[in-house]
Amino acid sequence: MGVVILILVIVGLIVLLLSFFKEDSIKQLEGQIEGTSVSMMQELYKVKKKVQVLEEELLIDRKK
Repeated sequence: MGVVILILVIVGLIVLLLSFFKEDSIKQLEGQIEGTSVSMMQELYKVKKKVQVLEEELLIDRKK
């Protein structure tokens, strides 16, 4: 009975230590997602600006 408890404690400690390493990979993934999100926002801003310029050009052409 004592051996089983000792094994469970050791396994629990190993799992606890592994959980700390797992957290680092999650932080890396969060960083990648944040970087991708910022990049997408920048691209969306550029596209909106280009669409705005095109719409203005169309309005100028229609007025002529």
